Amino acid sequence: MDIKYEPTPIMKPLAGLCKHRWRDQESPYLVSQVCEFCHLYRYRVAPISDWEYRAPIPRVTYGLEGD
Repeated sequence: MDIKYEPTPIMKPLAGLCKHRWRDQESPYLVSQVCEFCHLYRYRVAPISDWEYRAPIPRVTYGLEGD
């Protein structure tokens, strides 16, 4: 079976199919970046470390913000 994936402007590409464009991200890690397209997050904890990857975690307040 041949599956072709063509992302549309409405759909964000899956991380495995994305041609990542990384931009620097401020974080407590030595180096961290996020992909502009699929929002995959990667970071390094030390200069000789391998990249570690994770999906972005949405910020949820559970109604704790002020009225």
